[in-house]
Amino acid sequence: MKRLLKQKPKTVVSNEPAEKQSLRFRAGGFATLRKKLDLTAADMGKLVGVSAQSVYHWEQEKSRPRSSQLPAIAAVRKLTKKQAHQALSD
Repeated sequence: MKRLLKQKPKTVVSNEPAEKQSLRFRAGGFATLRKKLDLTAADMGKLVGVSAQSVYHWEQEKSRPRSSQLPAIAAVRKLTKKQAHQALSD
């Protein structure tokens, strides 16, 4: 028992990159972002790569985005209003 108590606890190492671990999703924040960028749900869906219905469901907390979709949402968060509208027109 003494030997076990003296051992250092092992740290858990994840295979995921540090950037991916820190991505979180809040429905209220996502809705606020869409309004701040003055985008429709369809436009936000185009930027993220999902349907308008998915955007509505995320905002109403009926569903959550997949972990594979979180980087795209994080990328949209870095856009300005002008950049978002320009990306949609391209």
